[in-house]
Amino acid sequence: MFGSLLSKLQILNTCAFSGARTPVTTVFTRGMMKTHKGAAKRWIKTAKGFKRGKVGRKHGNAGWSQRLLQHKDGKTESMGKGHGDMNKRLKRLLPYH
Repeated sequence: MFGSLLSKLQILNTCAFSGARTPVTTVFTRGMMKTHKGAAKRWIKTAKGFKRGKVGRKHGNAGWSQRLLQHKDGKTESMGKGHGDMNKRLKRLLPYH
């Protein structure tokens, strides 16, 4: 398919520029993948997978127990056995991280 298309392009290019008979080659490349900016702001790449901050700690925490709030501190990771689909999706969303 690309061979016939390439030969047609070369014929058209040599006919259009009748003075110069050098063949013009066209290189077909894959497009670059786009980074999902929402995922890039939330997830950080680690050696084994990805990690993100836990939810529910930004505002509206008055009246909650210290034990619950400490449980929501820190980071959570998407690695290990049960997170295969999540890691696959994150690799597609963050191709250059």
